[in-house]
Amino acid sequence: METYPKTHLKLAILATAALLVGISALPESDHAEIERVPVSLSIEPEEIVALTPAPAEAVAVAEPLPQTSDHQLREITIKRGDSLSAIFKRAGLSAVELQRVMELGNSVAVLKKIIPGKSLVFELDSDNKLVSLTYEDNPLRHLVVNRQPDGYKAYWQEAEAETIVSFTSANITEDQPSLYQAGKAAGLSDTMIMNLAQIFQWDISFALDLRQGDAFTVLYEDIYVDGEKVKEGKILGAQFTNMGKSYQAVRYVDSTGRDSYYTPEGASLRKAFLRDPVHFSHVSSRFNMKRMHPIHNRVMPHRGIDYAANKGTPVFASGDGKVTIVRQNEASGRYVVIQHGEQYTTKYLHLSAFARGLRTGKSVKQGQVIGYVGDTGWATAPHLHYEFLVNGVHRNPRTVALPKAQPISASEMARFRATTQTTLARLKDVSGQTRYALAEGE
Repeated sequence: METYPKTHLKLAILATAALLVGISALPESDHAEIERVPVSLSIEPEEIVALTPAPAEAVAVAEPLPQTSDHQLREITIKRGDSLSAIFKRAGLSAVELQRVMELGNSVAVLKKIIPGKSLVFELDSDNKLVSLTYEDNPLRHLVVNRQPDGYKAYWQEAEAETIVSFTSANITEDQPSLYQAGKAAGLSDTMIMNLAQIFQWDISFALDLRQGDAFTVLYEDIYVDGEKVKEGKILGAQFTNMGKSYQAVRYVDSTGRDSYYTPEGASLRKAFLRDPVHFSHVSSRFNMKRMHPIHNRVMPHRGIDYAANKGTPVFASGDGKVTIVRQNEASGRYVVIQHGEQYTTKYLHLSAFARGLRTGKSVKQGQVIGYVGDTGWATAPHLHYEFLVNGVHRNPRTVALPKAQPISASEMARFRATTQTTLARLKDVSGQTRYALAEGE
């Protein structure tokens, strides 16, 4: 045996001992794996999760929430002549999806009458399939179509609106000689100006009777959504001073839900007949029993009034009645005659066309369209020739006393006074003042 230095011998003994200790620490099976268990460093107690499944009746399956992160919105403005199929195609949607939406029937009927300038908002999923569709019928009302597990569902979404009472006063001046010009200068919309004219149309001809110095005040509703004005509401009260005479109107909703405008005393502002049955530019020929006829060049009685207007302008029935003649001849062109009870008859001549469905024996309501301005018959330019007869005798439509509609009934009078006194007091306070919104309680 060879001899080794003592230092080498000590190192060998130490290595052998370490090897024996390591072998004794190995697991008995050569195939066992080492399990690494994470150790929580939190000082809070760990939650215990039960691995036993819950009973079947306790399991509730929730519908998945829409993954809006990968959805996209497409807003498409409706163009003139657009069809719904063309819009769906621009949105990248198939005709099949359009059919599924339209199969909802009456609940989506408004989509058959889409209006240019409005828009449709489509929500599409990651597969470019329709999730929802929104159409604004008006600022206060939206149609929403949503995809559900069993198909599409439609509903109306109503906006929360706030109503504020506002008023405007204006004068007829040299620079603003018409109701329209004065109203626009005062900030009124076209619709509000037209509504104001309709309230007083039985007493004032806004094409003929206005004079410098005339003035009006109108008390009306402004409708707001989320702090933004979206539309004007009803006229609550109005005052119009014409040629020194003042007319007042207040809106009243009776116990049956019917609304109309009355004087402060409860008399109806409506008359049985409209003073002017057409929106016209000027009177081209007045009632004159000794007029020189422009075509025949001889004196021929002019038993009515000629209202000059653009061809195609609607002509209204001046009162409730029954159509007795719908005809055409050489002199009158296309014309309509309406009988109003036993006493009154009105005639409408030189029409370009009759209203659809108008026929002899048909009942019509005041303000209903019966035809359109034209120049048929003995006419040199488009106009409406209008005649008014009382017991078969021609009377001047501009000056004849018109029968009035029914006033507030005795049974409604106390209610009328109670519900209109605040509006009348406000109207008195603000007449002639600058335009602004009334604070609550004013």
